[in-house]
Amino acid sequence: MRVNLLGCTGIPVSELCFGTLVMGPLQANLSIQDGSELLAYSLDLGINFFDTAELYLTYPYFKPLTPSQKQRMVINSKSYAYTYQDMMESIENGLKAIDRDYFDIFMLHEQESLLTLKGHQEAVRAMVKAKEQGKIRAIGVSTHSVQLTNDLLLHPEFEVVFPLFNRVGQGLLHGTFEEMNQAIQNLYLHHFGIFTMKPLAGGRLYRSFLEELTYMRDYPYKHAIAIGTKNKNEILVDVAIIENRYEESMKGLLQLTEKKIFYRSELCAFCYTCITTCSSKVISRTEDGKLAFDWDKCCCCGYCIASCPQFALRVL
Repeated sequence: MRVNLLGCTGIPVSELCFGTLVMGPLQANLSIQDGSELLAYSLDLGINFFDTAELYLTYPYFKPLTPSQKQRMVINSKSYAYTYQDMMESIENGLKAIDRDYFDIFMLHEQESLLTLKGHQEAVRAMVKAKEQGKIRAIGVSTHSVQLTNDLLLHPEFEVVFPLFNRVGQGLLHGTFEEMNQAIQNLYLHHFGIFTMKPLAGGRLYRSFLEELTYMRDYPYKHAIAIGTKNKNEILVDVAIIENRYEESMKGLLQLTEKKIFYRSELCAFCYTCITTCSSKVISRTEDGKLAFDWDKCCCCGYCIASCPQFALRVL
């Protein structure tokens, strides 16, 4: 598989990045053994780039891997922490959980605007300190926001950007597909490391998976594409598409079903935490205090599931 240098970081990454959210407890909930074997299998296929996050609860899948396997990996992680102390703890706890001395990239998770970046100044200071200590190789930010992606040109402290981007613009906030395309192009040309998320819009575009992944494979202003994966067959097909050797017979390896968030109102405590958690603004409160869902906006990230104390939300 082709390997690209991630912007000005000097970090070599495979063009396909293994997204661990889908296989984790918030979605497929693979066993530790099965998940760890899936990571090792991906390494054998030439994937060296892996995306995780504190929220995903997928650190335990990395721990059983051998030191040699972990050394071959480029691992990106993310945290919502906004204080210096909390960010330092997020980094330290993550390293302990995966049993490794450093993260290749560590990010502020799902930032929405320059205002939220300002609120995370102390966390960024902690990340800079951790980089000085050798615990992080590069600092980044993930976002669904077109406007923030554009504004990051003013923030060179972030070396890597992880934006939501797909062929139809499903899931974008604060702007259009055309605007996000231009913002990503500008960052790329200014030597930011760019790897994109949700090429299938969290599963919403599964019917046209070949067209969507081919578009992102050929998109020139990125260094890698993160794709969520939960089994070996999906990895085989993803790798074949990225390496431009996909055959129609491979479609039979996949179980193509639409992924949806399911809401069980009888379990809901109406704490409304999910409303503030959902950056896509899918969930709202009605006048009578119930929850309403605009499913056309949903990118099936599953973050609302992580925030629900009553398990009233699930991915199906």
